[in-house]
Amino acid sequence: MTTDKHRKQDLTDPLGLRNLDAIDPGYDGWAQIESALREQQAGKRGWRRTGAWLAIAASLLLVLGISLFNTQNDAPPGQSPGGLATINAEPASLSSKDDIDALIGLSQSMEEQVAKLREETGSMPAESANYIAELEDLIAQVDTGLSMNPDSIDLWGQRVNLLLDLAQVYQQQWRIDYSRIASL
Repeated sequence: MTTDKHRKQDLTDPLGLRNLDAIDPGYDGWAQIESALREQQAGKRGWRRTGAWLAIAASLLLVLGISLFNTQNDAPPGQSPGGLATINAEPASLSSKDDIDALIGLSQSMEEQVAKLREETGSMPAESANYIAELEDLIAQVDTGLSMNPDSIDLWGQRVNLLLDLAQVYQQQWRIDYSRIASL
């Protein structure tokens, strides 16, 4: 018959591990694990920075392309619609209002694309979901700045870049999901 002392011991140590002898492993591997994790995190940060700069560059090229396309279609007198200047052409000037309007339009179209991608994407790994949450928090911060300064080209550019990053994460996850289905 078991006593109250044995019952109490069974509840706190049901496998009886307290009775085992202590073993010294001979080395401490935690320093190696910590350094490997630090290297991995540093590598991820490097790729994120590189990706961020590439996204910024791509966004700027896209904005410039849209701006130039809009100015070429509204060619002033003395210029052909194709953008080729005639002999008496005056230099075309871009206004910041046109750039802001182009960025706003790009931001709206990116929001629609992200909404569609979000609907099409199934489950997502925790790391991707965490990255998406961070991007959405950054977009909310930029939106707060835009509510105070709606004519800021820099803030609109940041918003478009963040939406591009968000769309890229969803597209990558969609490709992963699609490849899983295709491999069945």
